[in-house]
Amino acid sequence: MKKLFVIILSIIAFNSFSQEVSEETKRKFSFGVDVFTDIWQKLPETLDPATINQGVNINGSYNYILNNGNFSLSPGIGLSYHNLNNKSLTMTIDDSTIFVPVPDSINFRRTKFTLGYFDIPIELRYKSKSDVRFAFGFKFGILMTSFTKYKGDDYRLPNDNNKLVIYKKVRIPNVSRFRYGLSLRLGYKWLNIWGFYQLSSVFDKGKGPEMYPVSVGISLMPY
Repeated sequence: MKKLFVIILSIIAFNSFSQEVSEETKRKFSFGVDVFTDIWQKLPETLDPATINQGVNINGSYNYILNNGNFSLSPGIGLSYHNLNNKSLTMTIDDSTIFVPVPDSINFRRTKFTLGYFDIPIELRYKSKSDVRFAFGFKFGILMTSFTKYKGDDYRLPNDNNKLVIYKKVRIPNVSRFRYGLSLRLGYKWLNIWGFYQLSSVFDKGKGPEMYPVSVGISLMPY
């Protein structure tokens, strides 16, 4: 959460800087950060997700103005990270990835499952003269990283009490290389409400839980 707070402050500061950017540049290019929580769908019962699963998108796009009007077609590129805070560890059994609950006898502070993507979004945008914004889009993503992180007592050595460890497991097996979904944005000037509905499952079919995130948050667009 501290990292997200820093990002929000950075965007607010960048918004002040953007006042110096020419109107023509603002018309052709857009830059923004989406700060959100993921509402995970179809999770296995063993996961026990947290209420807040913070994530972030950073993106930039070029705006093709349609008929010199208020509509534009805006393709771009971006980076996004999704988190699933939970109480489980990942294991691979019979070439399938599963989530196994941390034993009740083990004291731990947190576990999380993280996915990072390189995104190629495209949006159809409307911007009124009074700076009311609306956008509907599609986003295709390529997996960059997947990992789990555990912080707590050493579950590998359960008899070694009060030994705080941090385990990070990278390249989680069977995570789909590609993902895609629909996005929606509505706001005024640089502050927007943003959502993303992922249509594809996180894991390859038959190789893990058929789960996917629905993201809801705010979008900060200095221009």
